[in-house]
Order: sequence, then C-alpha cells, then structure tokens
Amino acid sequence: MGVQADRIFAAVAERGFPDPWATFGEHLSWEAAYAVQLKTTIDTARKNPNGNAADEALKLFDRKAANLKAASHLLADVTEEYDASGMWTVLNERAARLDIADMTERWAKGLVHHPFPIALRSLEFNWGYMKEHGVRAFYEMTTRYVTDLATNTARWQKAFEDERASGVIDRITTVEADLASEEALMHCDICKKTITALLYLDG
Repeated sequence: MGVQADRIFAAVAERGFPDPWATFGEHLSWEAAYAVQLKTTIDTARKNPNGNAADEALKLFDRKAANLKAASHLLADVTEEYDASGMWTVLNERAARLDIADMTERWAKGLVHHPFPIALRSLEFNWGYMKEHGVRAFYEMTTRYVTDLATNTARWQKAFEDERASGVIDRITTVEADLASEEALMHCDICKKTITALLYLDG
C-alpha cells in the first residue's frame, strides 16, 4: 500500500468521519433500515389484517419519507456552502490526486471476503465518477438519487394503501421498493467514506 491510505485511515482513527457527511451516511443507512422494518410490518399486517400492524406501517412510511427529506436538505445546504467557499475546486484537485487502488486495497483489509465486493466496487465507482465528472457533479447525481428514493417510498406507500382498500395483495411493489431502499446504503453510506478520503487526503 502507498502512503495515501495510511494517512487517511490515521485521520479517520483520530477524528472519525466528518460532518455533514457522517450524518448523510446515517440517513441513507436508515433508508435501508426503514425498508427492512416496513417489509416485516407489512408481512405482519397481511397475516393479521385486524391488528395494528397496518397503522404501524403507515407511521414507518412517514418516518422513511422524513428521513429522506432531511437527507435532501442536507445535500442542498452543503452544496450551497461549498459553492460559496470554493470547496468544490479543492475537492476536484484532491480527487485528481487520489490513488484509488491504494484506497481500495486498504479498505479490503477489513471486509469479509466475498467474490463480488460490492462496497469496494461502490467506492471505486464513486471516486472514478468524481475524477471524470467532478465532485460537485457527483453530488448532483446523488441529489437526484435521493429524490428518486423519495419517489420510490411514495410509490410503495400508495401501493400499500391501495392494497388495504382493495384487499388484493401487491407483493411485487413491496419486493421492488424494498430492494431499491436496501441498496441505498451501499451507494450513499459509502458516500461518507468516499468524500472523507478527499477531505483527509492532505492530513
């Protein structure tokens, strides 16, 4: 390994992941967690339609939507801040210098082996996108992704409400919407690791 990964990991060990990106990562981890809770609660509601699980599912949909709204606001705020400060230019320069192979080799040390290391592939994609298109463009793409996740949540909630009204179970929407949400942390909780490498690149 080279010196970049060692320096960045030393900074993480000392300071942790920086905000607001640590908070953003938590929002997208919760996006996946809410999906797991929703799937379980909806299954319970289907098995026991006279219980309170359906009402609990609607509350979970509200929490899931509010969590994504907070993530969207965070991205808007940090974009405005970085626009004003010129931070995007600094990050672009660091992205150009980042040794992706060095970073992924270091991250791989702590992972459980799998033939398709999705976390590493996500990191590689993120850094590659930043190098090619710029860091601000990466977060513009991320903003669109969070908006799409919110649309996914609304679609799932409507399908569940229609199911309750009609009595016809819609398993496909639950499967699709749940998968979309569970995938989110592999993109956007990974984001905090992606941006941290740039923020800590020079110590």
